[in-house]
Amino acid sequence: MFNPPGISSSLTERRQGRERTGSPRSAAETIVARLALAGAIAACVSCAGAPTPPRTPQAVATQPPPPAPPPPPPVILLPVDVARASVVATVVAPTLERALDSGLALARQAVPLPLDRAAVREMALNQLGVPPEIAVQLDLAAPISGAIVASGHGETAKGAFTFTVKAGTDVPKFLSSLGTVTARRGPVWQIQTPRNGEGWFMPVGNVLVFADSEAGMSRAANLAIEARRPVKDDVEVVLYSDGLALSSGTDVKTALETFRALIEDRSAASGNKLGDEARAQLQQMVSYAADVATAEIALDLKADKGVVFLARLHPRAGSTLEAVGRHVAPAPIDPLLVGKSDAGLALTSSYPGRTLEQLQRQRGRLPIKDAKGKGPGKDVVAAGKLLDALIEGLTGSLSMLGRFQPGLSFELAYPIKDAAAAARIEAALLATDRAAMAALLRPEVTGAAVEIKVNQGRNVSIGKRRAASWTVLPVWPNDPKGIMKKVIGAKGLDVFAAVMNDAGDSVDKRRLVFAAGPGAKARLTDILSGKTQAPAGDVAEAISMQGGRSLYSYADLREALAFAGTLVGKDVDPRVKAVASMAKGPMPIFGGVTGDPSGRVITLDLTVPPSCLTGIGNLVTGVMAAGAAPPAEPPPAAPKKTTKKKPGVPSPGGTAGPGNKESQAPNTP
Repeated sequence: MFNPPGISSSLTERRQGRERTGSPRSAAETIVARLALAGAIAACVSCAGAPTPPRTPQAVATQPPPPAPPPPPPVILLPVDVARASVVATVVAPTLERALDSGLALARQAVPLPLDRAAVREMALNQLGVPPEIAVQLDLAAPISGAIVASGHGETAKGAFTFTVKAGTDVPKFLSSLGTVTARRGPVWQIQTPRNGEGWFMPVGNVLVFADSEAGMSRAANLAIEARRPVKDDVEVVLYSDGLALSSGTDVKTALETFRALIEDRSAASGNKLGDEARAQLQQMVSYAADVATAEIALDLKADKGVVFLARLHPRAGSTLEAVGRHVAPAPIDPLLVGKSDAGLALTSSYPGRTLEQLQRQRGRLPIKDAKGKGPGKDVVAAGKLLDALIEGLTGSLSMLGRFQPGLSFELAYPIKDAAAAARIEAALLATDRAAMAALLRPEVTGAAVEIKVNQGRNVSIGKRRAASWTVLPVWPNDPKGIMKKVIGAKGLDVFAAVMNDAGDSVDKRRLVFAAGPGAKARLTDILSGKTQAPAGDVAEAISMQGGRSLYSYADLREALAFAGTLVGKDVDPRVKAVASMAKGPMPIFGGVTGDPSGRVITLDLTVPPSCLTGIGNLVTGVMAAGAAPPAEPPPAAPKKTTKKKPGVPSPGGTAGPGNKESQAPNTP
């Protein structure tokens, strides 16, 4: 019989002996036998598999290492067409080297100091946080560009910028020199820089795209690369109105309406509440701004032209601003205004809508009934007739020349359509007496922080012509120092007006002419008699700078500075008076608006010409020379003379009274 392993044969022998003797098996023996059999079966089953060897140090060391974590996913760059939906602005500078050279050439005219090109370049880059060892590897003759996109949901806008390293630069080595490389996200390097924190860089040849966040790189990188386009300006920034509004969590119209309300509230809080006409013009400008799809803000530095600031507005298709932009008629300075008096101010406009719309609004504000509910009085009727004649008879363009010295004065010329219109305007003008002029001006300042008084109104003869004359006195209650009173004059502003109805040989001289300020009657006399002269001084320069602008303005800062010094009188800082007295050369600035026949772009410009920079340089030189001189020491005080008092005579400064013994002395000879 088979004996399972681990069971002694003696058990079998005892069982056989028991069978031979016929003695019965005990219960205990039966249980033991069954347990032994079960244990044997279990042992056989366990022996069927391979035994597990004990773990040893050598076995642990030979296990494979855990798998490395997967690399971070590459940064996904949004396509330009997708990213453009939220663009706020793009910027490009085609070459900083050229701008730096032109800027230094212009700065040397205004600042008589030695300006070293390398030092200025290093200072500018240091201000941008670029260390010298990095700056030497940058190619500043290549474009620099950037793009900003809106994030929405109250988050800050994101941006990316591009710059170029010099040809032959080891780009990976250059990137490693910027800081500690913490990650590679496909072509994007994530670098911890020592100065500017974490940055994201992507090389595209020798052009590097930089962003300060993954979102900026993802959403703006392709826009920044696209912005590297050829432009004629030294710096150009393109603003997208919809993106700007989106970045603030609003839309264009809501943002502009909020801005308009803010201006009105602040004006009212400062005590200079806007009147009806001021609010109407503000509302019109806001509506024009809402029509702007994009605006290019540019800076040009030209040694022959000076510093030029530009804004090229691109209207929305079919908008009111697009229609305005199609107007391209130039607005030259009227030669009839050019006389022997030089001018520090000039303003011209060939936009007929602006002038005539303002007159129409003014006409609409005249009361149709008086305070008792009756029809308007004679003064309102006369004012209405004048406005009706102007609206029907003027072409809408205007020209103005003015000056600051010896006081604020100016002449205005409005072209008239034809002889019949000129006759109607002249009749209505001569019928506008003091009361009528007051009725005309009163609605313009109702509700505003100013009132206008008309102290005098009469007709005067100027040669063979008749002219109207008024003395107008604006009053600003919120002017404690009386500065505006000094501008206008203590007695008010003398205004003369007349109509010229002469066709002329080659030039149509039909004009409505106003002259205001000191010497107004004499200047109007010269204009009506045709005593014009060849342009000279500021007038000649103003005319030469006008170009083809449809709106043009010119001002000489030298005269404005001198005028400002006289306004504040004894309260002025002595240094202001000193600076004003040193402004000897002209310092003109000019600019305006130019349209386009297609209406696709309206260009606004402001120019600081080389002559202005030269004048500023002369002023700075004078100030520096005056500051270098030691201050004059006050003269020594003269010794006080002592006089022997006569008895009974009070000493100088003594006051008569019971508390003064001298006053109680008998005043006898």
